[in-house]
Amino acid sequence: MSTKNASYILLNEILTALNNKQMVGGIFCDLHKAFDCIYHAVLLEKMKFYGVSGKFYNLVKSYLDGRYKKVISSHNNGIEFTLEKIKLGVPQGSILGPFFFLIYINDLPNLASIGTIILLYADDTSIIVTSPNLESFETKIDKIFGDINYWFKVNQLILNYNKTHYLQFNMKNSWDYDFKQNYQGNYVTSSSNTKCLGLIINDSPSRKAHIDQMMSKLNTACFVI
Repeated sequence: MSTKNASYILLNEILTALNNKQMVGGIFCDLHKAFDCIYHAVLLEKMKFYGVSGKFYNLVKSYLDGRYKKVISSHNNGIEFTLEKIKLGVPQGSILGPFFFLIYINDLPNLASIGTIILLYADDTSIIVTSPNLESFETKIDKIFGDINYWFKVNQLILNYNKTHYLQFNMKNSWDYDFKQNYQGNYVTSSSNTKCLGLIINDSPSRKAHIDQMMSKLNTACFVI
C-alpha cells in the first residue's frame, strides 16, 4: 500500500462518518523505538505462521542470529568489556527492517470490530472509531484501546503515551465532546492536530494546517534560492 492510498483510506473513513452525522475519534499511536523492540523469537514464529519455511526461513534466522553487543566499562583496574547476544531489534537502515516490522504487526488489525479500523503503514498505526451515539462510542474506543495496549505488551512493544495523540473529529454543528483517553492511568495527549503519513491532520478535518506548513517550507526554499 502506498502513502497516497493509506492517507485516502484514513481521510475517507473520517469524512464518511462525519457526513453520516456520526461521532469520530482517532488514536494515532507512537511506538517507543519500534524497530529496536522486535523480538526475534516472536518474529520467527509469526513467519512460520504465515507459511515462511525452508531456505528463506533459515536465511532470515541466520540474518538475525549471531549478533552481539559490546558493553565497555572502565574502572581503576582498567577497561573491561562483555559481549551479550542481541535478541531484540533489526539492523537500522536495512532494507529488510521495515519488511520485518510489517510482518511483526500484521495481525494487529485483527483486533478491529464493526465501526473500528486499524490502519498500518510502516511504524505508523492509526485507529479510527465511529459510532452514532456517545455510549456506544465510549465503549468501542475503550475496548479497542485496551486491546491494542494488551497486544503491544504481549508482543514486547511499548506505546509512547506522550507522543500518541487522540483527535476528536468534528464539523460545524456536529458533536462537541471532550474525551480523555487513557489506559490504566496512562493518558493519551488530546490534540487538535497531528502528523500522520506525512500529512498534518486536524480535528476539523481540513487541509488548511497542512497547506500552511507546506507554504512556509516553500517560502523558506524560495528565499534560499
